Amino acid sequence: MTDEPSGAARRADPFLTPDEMARREARRLAGEARHGALATLDDADGLPLATRVALAREPGGDVLLLLSDLSDHTKALRAHPVASLLLGEVGEGDPLASARLTLRCDAARIEAGGTEHEAARTRFLARLPRAALYADFADFVFWRLRVRSGLLNGGFARAYRLTRDDLCREVASDVLAREAAVIRHMNEDHADSLDAILRHARGQSGSGWSLVTLDPLGFEAQRGEGLVRVDFARAVETPGDYRDAFVHLAREADRSEAREKDSPQGL
Repeated sequence: MTDEPSGAARRADPFLTPDEMARREARRLAGEARHGALATLDDADGLPLATRVALAREPGGDVLLLLSDLSDHTKALRAHPVASLLLGEVGEGDPLASARLTLRCDAARIEAGGTEHEAARTRFLARLPRAALYADFADFVFWRLRVRSGLLNGGFARAYRLTRDDLCREVASDVLAREAAVIRHMNEDHADSLDAILRHARGQSGSGWSLVTLDPLGFEAQRGEGLVRVDFARAVETPGDYRDAFVHLAREADRSEAREKDSPQGL
């Protein structure tokens, strides 16, 4: 005779099956985060330790941290190279009503002097330029949080378990190598189009937006303290696809603005 499952075990899993909307929301939360709550295991006693850290995101979706070797969380990662990271800004009203993303990760130190270190430094400082004040101090080191899985809480009754495949993807080397040129081209030659894309895709008013980080699924732009993510309509598979992705977004923005000009005022 087998044991019957308990009432709790018979209940339906409250988590929803991830769809593209959930994956986009997770990318937005990760892409727009400059800071997060890092949970590690203290090296002295193994107890949980939560700290606030600055972060950036690699093109494939893994997370970059710049940590001092003197800090407790770095000592914790050296002893127990696993971590959890909570992302998501608290809006007005009930903080528990704001969307948030928890990432569960393996941690690895990025040694100075190699191409990985230079790529991490460039990516991190693009999003957090003030970190240039201490990024090259002898005790500061870049760490990579390789995402294993995630939990997305998008609001009431909108919780999802996410796999690494939901959150991350491999990026071809030729696509990765194109990033700097695309960013420079958009910022120097198409600043007006970038402003229009931000207005149409994310409702951001004003001008002066700059493209700062890019990946095959979208990009982040910033203006002042604002950091906003925009997803492409389709994933970029080849370096030339970046042009098509931005042309599509720019045309959509132009059509939207044309419709607004043609609409009767007050309706």
